[in-house]
Amino acid sequence: MLKKFAQWLMEHAKAASDVAVLFILRGTSEFGRELNDEGKAEQVMWREQRLRNLRGLAVKSLRRGKGGSN
Repeated sequence: MLKKFAQWLMEHAKAASDVAVLFILRGTSEFGRELNDEGKAEQVMWREQRLRNLRGLAVKSLRRGKGGSN
């Protein structure tokens, strides 16, 4: 019982430290601040394209899982 609790505690401590590191890195990062308006618009365009591609892959994967031809 104590071993399971220790494992649970360690997993949550690792997750909390990951969140803290991400928070610090995002807060101190200069990425994106140097972009002009055109660069920001292009970055948004590419982000939307990646999301569309990921959604398409997810749909294709679901179809394969259900026995579809695609």
